[in-house]
Amino acid sequence: REAVSNSPVEVRDYNPAVELLSNEHGECAGAVLSSLKNCRYTLVKAKAVILASGGIGRMHLNGFPTSNHFGATGDGLVLAYRLGAKLRDLDSFQYHPSGLAFPQHLAGTLITEGVRSSEAYLLNAAGERFVEELAPRDHVAAAIIRECREGRGIQVDEKTVGIWLDTPGLELRKPGILQQRFPKLLQLGQKSGVDPTHTPLLIYPTLHYQNGGVVIDKNGASSTSGLYCIGEVCGGIHGKNRLMGNSLLDIISFGRRAGQHAAEQSHGRPHTKISIEHLSSLRRELMTAAMPMDHKGPLLFPEYAKFDADADYDGLRRHKQR
Repeated sequence: REAVSNSPVEVRDYNPAVELLSNEHGECAGAVLSSLKNCRYTLVKAKAVILASGGIGRMHLNGFPTSNHFGATGDGLVLAYRLGAKLRDLDSFQYHPSGLAFPQHLAGTLITEGVRSSEAYLLNAAGERFVEELAPRDHVAAAIIRECREGRGIQVDEKTVGIWLDTPGLELRKPGILQQRFPKLLQLGQKSGVDPTHTPLLIYPTLHYQNGGVVIDKNGASSTSGLYCIGEVCGGIHGKNRLMGNSLLDIISFGRRAGQHAAEQSHGRPHTKISIEHLSSLRRELMTAAMPMDHKGPLLFPEYAKFDADADYDGLRRHKQR
């Protein structure tokens, strides 16, 4: 970030892309930006566009909490699809086993797997262990969901259920470990109103990572010329069960490849006429297929997001009030 800020590159914060532009050949030729400060649109012509918009967790599929940032509403998938890019495995998501379940305003907050690897047990309402804590994420998450659905979870209220992460037991077996190795967990406990050294934390799987997305090649190029995608908006890199830590490796390696390839392919390419004609084609296809036409996209943020105290979002706030 510091290197970019000290370079000639123009950075436009609070200006998310709300549509991609195409040229007469159907190639990606730029983007339409919308200012969150004043709702003004800006057309940016480009010889290549790189999408790095993240996942879809804030859609809360099947009612799951999420660890994703507030902008994770699947907008990159929408923009790429409308331009004609191929997608894959959109039914595949990864659920992190240990997301905080209570209190509600912190639901979905991740608790590092290091706590379980240090021998903190997972316990149901009867105080019984029911799964090998270090099994693969999908296995542990499924076991937690099964315990809760079969009535062996801890029910806080109609909407909140989970199982115990036995941090007091860990502290008893290894005195001082939470302070020494997991100080952030103690801070999270303070926010939750509990002391993890004496009270277990209620956890439930959280929607963590989108495995599916835009199809790319080894250079991050999509099936639509001029459009590159990196990170969680892509699909297929991690199969259907990503290994812990690989998402950072993914975005760094493919980000570098995509940047280099986009620069090489754009060199000497003339700017062409831009339009959003691809939206007309998409609309005709939707009408032919009798698909609903009233869905809004991109969303930018979930409906419950509030930015009342932040002047940088004045335009977005006024737009919602219309």
